[in-house]
Amino acid sequence: MKIRLHGTEDECREVAERLAGIVDVLAVSAAYPDRGASVLVRVYVEVRIAPPVHVDSTAEPRPRGRRRALPPGGAR
Repeated sequence: MKIRLHGTEDECREVAERLAGIVDVLAVSAAYPDRGASVLVRVYVEVRIAPPVHVDSTAEPRPRGRRRALPPGGAR
């Protein structure tokens, strides 16, 4: 996936760094100045969606269904 960032050079740099926490950043281009007297730049970022993380639980699953109230006195 390719993303074009448009803003100040500092803004584009910060967003590119933040994207690295969300997706796999493969490449970041140099800052290309806008035409004319603009102070804004364009930065192109190539990313790949990170594979989902799968976590296996080692705890036993909790039983489903209604929970019973404890008898008077809290004894089971």
